[in-house]
Amino acid sequence: MKKNITYIFILVFSSILFSCNDDFLEKAPLDELTDANFWESELQVKNAANGCYWALIGKDMMINISEGLSDNALWYTLSGWRQVGSGLYGSDFSTLDSRYKDAYKQMRRCNYFLANYKRAEGIVDSKKLEQYAGEVRFLRAFIYYYLTCFWGDVPFITEPLPPGDDRLFAARTSRAEIVDFILEELDAAAKTLPRYIEPGTTSFGRISGAAAKAMESRVALQNDRWSVAKAACEAVMPGGEYAYHGLYTTGRPNQDYFDLFTFEGRASRKASNKEAILSYVYNFDLPSPTRHNLSRELQVPDQIIRFNPTKSMIDSYLCTDGLPIEKSKLYKGNGTYTPAYSAYDSVFVNRDPRLKQSIVYPGYDKWYGKVDGRGIANAAEDASKTNIFRSPKFNNDGKGAVTYTGYYIRKYCEPSKVPLYNQDDNDIIFIRYGEILLNYAEAMFNLGSLDQDVIDKTINKLRDRVGMKRMILTELQSNGLDLKTELQRERRVELFMEGHRWYDLMRWKQGYELGVDKSETPERQEKGVMKGIRKDYAYDPAVFSTTTKFDDKGFLIFDDSRVFSSPKNYLFSLPYRQMELNPNLKPNNPGWE
Repeated sequence: MKKNITYIFILVFSSILFSCNDDFLEKAPLDELTDANFWESELQVKNAANGCYWALIGKDMMINISEGLSDNALWYTLSGWRQVGSGLYGSDFSTLDSRYKDAYKQMRRCNYFLANYKRAEGIVDSKKLEQYAGEVRFLRAFIYYYLTCFWGDVPFITEPLPPGDDRLFAARTSRAEIVDFILEELDAAAKTLPRYIEPGTTSFGRISGAAAKAMESRVALQNDRWSVAKAACEAVMPGGEYAYHGLYTTGRPNQDYFDLFTFEGRASRKASNKEAILSYVYNFDLPSPTRHNLSRELQVPDQIIRFNPTKSMIDSYLCTDGLPIEKSKLYKGNGTYTPAYSAYDSVFVNRDPRLKQSIVYPGYDKWYGKVDGRGIANAAEDASKTNIFRSPKFNNDGKGAVTYTGYYIRKYCEPSKVPLYNQDDNDIIFIRYGEILLNYAEAMFNLGSLDQDVIDKTINKLRDRVGMKRMILTELQSNGLDLKTELQRERRVELFMEGHRWYDLMRWKQGYELGVDKSETPERQEKGVMKGIRKDYAYDPAVFSTTTKFDDKGFLIFDDSRVFSSPKNYLFSLPYRQMELNPNLKPNNPGWE
């Protein structure tokens, strides 16, 4: 056992599992590390807690996994998490087996810490000791949160069990019981943590009481605990016990939302950004830096972009009059234009300002995707000689960023990092204040307490930041708009590319958005087909091959293979290998038997 423990901690600390600033990266001397002497200084306790932060999984969890599952922007190949979101996998799918195993490895680190940290009592200040314990309790709660979202009932283990222990082969515990535990843990953790962590400091990236209450609101919302979600949000909002955070704004409505997700506004370096409650922080400027590749993936200049925004995502953005594109007279994207490709420009006219701050638009002047859809045949249209984007590229000739849907993501893209492989150290936001406002609005709606005053304190705060027309309940009614639908739209638009969409669809029981559900109406079945731009939006429509599919209105069909079966696809299949190792996990989830 001692050998295993020593190995675990050497593994944890020989890699930078989580990093923030220099102070956050102090390491214990590995050649002296043993279980017997480990808990003898605050540095050792801190490093043990740091090792547990890997549970957040950084970009992988919030972008690769959570967005990969959704219908917002599809991964460029039918593999990994896109395949899971497509419903096209079996119980032996390795992606799920790996995530399941890794979750319990991370869980064991947390359990080990919580079983042993009090060995440092009398050595480490008691308040500081409980702070580290609060961080780890948060992390363990987060692991159980996504395990229950993915698989429902799962094995419930809260202590470090030795190999072969019978309790490792126990049956699954109900999701409801585990959610009760998660909510209790987050509430208890909040009391031992600092109320907030100031942005732009060496401590930013550590977990605060505000983060614990914010996570509590997320978990409660996902599990229909509306009153708990409401109270948790109120604890973080003005007047609450953990009030500190607010929306990031500098008075530039056409820029602030975008800047929140780039170097300009990242909270690890910017003291004025109080919106990020918890971020996964990367450090390019350290001797052993941690980095990711998101900016390049969004606009990779010589390949197919990794995340391809869908037509349904683009269509979600309202027009500037506050109406959906199918109702607004301001929408210009349905017309016939000369030249034809100017129709692409028209999609972005008179739209919610968040569209242009989230999606690359014609005229965008920080384009590092090289040659765009205009090609290089005409010198006057040579996109390789300018950083101005005009038209999407579909020809995969290695000369520019290719899109499968006709759209590119701007949000989270730091332009200077697009040409460089794996050199991005932008923060990945885990929880921000904008989410709290949306959580509160949804909780109040479900409690029957959503009125104009609540809308003004939540939805309209978000809209005011970007200069978008405010939501007025009487206007929604007069225009025949459904309040619940508009709240869901607001959430999709505001939180695009932040890892929420799949969880939202599962909570709303709208799985038909992810794939064709044959049990649904033809209209809903159509929602499960992933589409892109209209054919004549392309600079040269002849670029499409004879095998490219289009619907009856001329819109590109990117993926019509996706399926969704209810209730089956509301939970993942348990990994076959895990059921082999522990037969007590059976039966599999409904529909997967």
